[in-house]
Amino acid sequence: MPARMLSLLILTPFAIAVEGPQMWAAGWQKAISRISPHFVWWVTAQGVIYHLYNQVSYMSLDEISPLAFSTINTMKRISVIVSSIIIFHTPVQPINALGAAIAILVTFLYFQAKQRLLHLLPSTMDGRQILPDPRKRSNISEP
Repeated sequence: MPARMLSLLILTPFAIAVEGPQMWAAGWQKAISRISPHFVWWVTAQGVIYHLYNQVSYMSLDEISPLAFSTINTMKRISVIVSSIIIFHTPVQPINALGAAIAILVTFLYFQAKQRLLHLLPSTMDGRQILPDPRKRSNISEP
């Protein structure tokens, strides 16, 4: 059982005991009145999409290095921030803009360095790069 589902099962009784069923019922009615009668559908759809996102993330880790995955994930977050600024006209502080610019610059530099490194390494006939295995010792003899 995934950790999130297990934590939901463990913490739900405590949340109901602390907040009380009246608070949950009031919150449910407020959510339905503000969002729409399709509240349950939206919550279910969001849960399915988030689950699929996690599945794709784990499948991606099998194909690329953890560092590349982390770098791409950082760019994904920056793209979400930039798109929310454009679509929702979110005000941006100068320090936030500087942080986004640094993240974009570092991601660009990482991929540039990776491309230069791959050009230096020997490749197979089908174009895949032959990377050294870090678990094996070098063939260079020590004095």
